[in-house]
Formats: sequence, structure tokens, C-alpha cells
Amino acid sequence: MKVLGVVGSPRKDGNCDVLVKEFLDSADADTEYIFLNHKKLFGCNACMACENGDCVIDDDGNDIIKSLLDADVLVFATPIYYGQMSAQAKAFVDRFYQISRNENKSLEGKKVVTIFTQAQPENVFGDYIDSFKVMPFGYMGMEVIGNVTAMGTSSKGDKEELAKYIDEVKSIASKL
Repeated sequence: MKVLGVVGSPRKDGNCDVLVKEFLDSADADTEYIFLNHKKLFGCNACMACENGDCVIDDDGNDIIKSLLDADVLVFATPIYYGQMSAQAKAFVDRFYQISRNENKSLEGKKVVTIFTQAQPENVFGDYIDSFKVMPFGYMGMEVIGNVTAMGTSSKGDKEELAKYIDEVKSIASKL
């Protein structure tokens, strides 16, 4: 089994980064780690060239999508900024378009674990987070098999503050 961890936070060693690394370290699987903020990744330009091949944008997107296609499980992490996923995470998700338009590519049957971090201590973004089961992941034929929402986590990479969420990601990873 191959597990791909994708961190959509701009903060290296931040809360998303810590939680994804803890997950990958706990998974009994081959793992790959991608920190999107260190990648050259532009948004989809809707040119439709991907219907017959790879995306034509000259960035790291095709390599990232290849890793996703090769994985059995995606661990997708993003902070919630202004009620939405980060810009880095959105650029990644928008590149799913090249898979949805190309009959030779599919995410059907792949599993997803979502990790969201937020400074907000209450579950005010629950509906937004739940929507990921439908779009983009459900739409792509993927199944969300676990979610960790780290609420009230405003200190960067504070493992004490993240302790209960680290336990949650380790628990999900151990069940793969």
C-alpha cells in the first residue's frame, strides 16, 4: 500500500505539517510526502489540453498528480483560512480537473484521510469540512475514510497543543 501525504499549509513545521508527518510515520505502508508551498504549482487554466494527455502547464503539477494516481491513500491537509482551504490546497485540488477530463486517469476507489487545522476553537466550519466528502473527493470516486479537525490550534507546530490530534491521526493510520 502507498500513502501520499499532501500538506496544503504555507507554514513548514506548522500544524498541518506536523499532523501529516505523524500520520505517515505511523502508517504501515510506503509513504510519500509533498509540501505544496515548496512546489511550483499554478492553478488550472481550463485550456482542455489535458483531455488527451497531461496538463500543459510547466510546473510541478504533473509530478504531483502522478504521485496521487500511484497512491492508494491520500492524506490531505489544509488549514482553514477565512472559512476555506488554503490557496496551496486549492491549486492542488483544481488540478484534479485533468483527471476528471481524461478517460485514462482515475482516482476511483482511492481512500482519503482529511486533516484540517483552524485557530477557531469551535466547530464552525463543520459543514464546509463535511462537503469534501462530496466535492472534490466523492466526485472523483474517492472515499473519505477518516477526518481530523484540529480546532483551537493557533500555535505553530506546538506538539503539546496538538497532542490529542496527533493521537487521532496515529489511530487512523494504524487502521490502514
